[in-house]
Amino acid sequence: MDINGWLTIITVFTAIFALLPKEDLVLRFQRTYLVEKILVSASVVVIMPFLIIFEKLVQHWAFFEMFTVSWGFASPNIAFALFYACLLWLIFRLFFVSRNYKPETATIGYFIELLNEKHFEEFFKVFTKFNSQQIINSNWEQYKSLFTQPKFLQNVLANRPTYLLQFWSNFDNENEFTSIFRLFLENPNSVYYKEIKEHWNSHTLLDDKPFLDTVIKTNLYQSVHNGILNVFTDHVSRHLQTELGRGKDSIYNHEHYYSRIREEEGAELPIYYHIHFIGLMYSTAIATKVDISSISNRYTNMQSIYSSIIEKMIDNVIIANDNVSKEYPTNYHWLIGEIFSVQSNWLSLFSDEYYPKHRYFDKDSGYVDFIPFSLSLCITELFKGLNAGKISIKFLNSTIHYFVFSHYFSTRLNDTIRDSIEKEIITKIPPELFQPILNFSLNEKFAIDFNDFANERFRLAKGREREILLRLLKYLRDNNLISSSV
Repeated sequence: MDINGWLTIITVFTAIFALLPKEDLVLRFQRTYLVEKILVSASVVVIMPFLIIFEKLVQHWAFFEMFTVSWGFASPNIAFALFYACLLWLIFRLFFVSRNYKPETATIGYFIELLNEKHFEEFFKVFTKFNSQQIINSNWEQYKSLFTQPKFLQNVLANRPTYLLQFWSNFDNENEFTSIFRLFLENPNSVYYKEIKEHWNSHTLLDDKPFLDTVIKTNLYQSVHNGILNVFTDHVSRHLQTELGRGKDSIYNHEHYYSRIREEEGAELPIYYHIHFIGLMYSTAIATKVDISSISNRYTNMQSIYSSIIEKMIDNVIIANDNVSKEYPTNYHWLIGEIFSVQSNWLSLFSDEYYPKHRYFDKDSGYVDFIPFSLSLCITELFKGLNAGKISIKFLNSTIHYFVFSHYFSTRLNDTIRDSIEKEIITKIPPELFQPILNFSLNEKFAIDFNDFANERFRLAKGREREILLRLLKYLRDNNLISSSV
């Protein structure tokens, strides 16, 4: 083959490189081993040119004849064979290179350059082409610098959140977890809000909700240990502080609007989502028999997270004169009802009241005291709101009845939980409010008033219901909550 033939081959060889994107070439050749680069470079730059002109060299310098044998191949043929071997190597590296190659610092640096230079979709296409989930998880420390880039996070969260969820367990310290999770909270269009909205008619985690499943089921312990509740406390506090400054113009101080489309109710209120996220987290923990109620003293706000929200909401309440007598004079009142509804579901779920096929109750579980105590803290805030003129006695009575006493009077409530309700809630009702609260509840449930109850006149209560009423009466008398002579 003459020199023109070789030039043609080299031209074709070069065209292969020209047709491929620059990023592909850089990344693929970054993933070749040093020994490969040395051997191929030496073959192309030194050995092949030497073989091509070898016959000319022999004609001029007899010294080179010592490299020949009578039975050997012609040097141009050897050059072509070597060229063909290099071509096969190139094809293999360009089209069959493994995605499980351990990355080097230079490779990660190049990906960060591409991230900053290119449109995100172009970058993402290249990145996923060269990096499998397995190799990223196996070499997380190298990839972490890329995954924590603001541009990467903002675009992934907005457009491809399920991709990030594959690596969620790698965010295993509080700073990393907080910075990532806060982005979901701060973006009103994130999958966090989308999936919670889809739970408008469910207090328990639905199937096919990848974000919530990852955060509060698969990685529940990690979320709690990394301070997920602290992130919530800070985020909600800042939000409510902002709303405080808006006074009566705040959307939360508007009269609650009942949407004709039930799933839209509350959707315009950011706090609605946070209330239900906490509810879903605990209901999932109860249903999976994971006790996160007292993981560590470090998380002392776990029992008071709802009551602290109610406290701030009541501080913000401004009731228009025309709405004073309404069931929910403001959206704040409706949200308070949602908080109690969520905790009521915890009682139902844990005590097996409405879930006979799922036995989640455990007498040694921290939820035995945690749930009633959380309710008690919230009720205490209602007492304060009543004294401040922001909560009506009607609202107080109905809330305590439908979300506490309705459980207490149920024949299917576990007696261990009933004990806890007595200790954590009933004994803490202020003396001046005890009779009106109990009078309302007794009338709603048994159509009797407080005097009938105190004198054991239970007309409609039979069997187990009568036993529960007698038990309550004895408890109140033993603890001097009502006079034994009444």
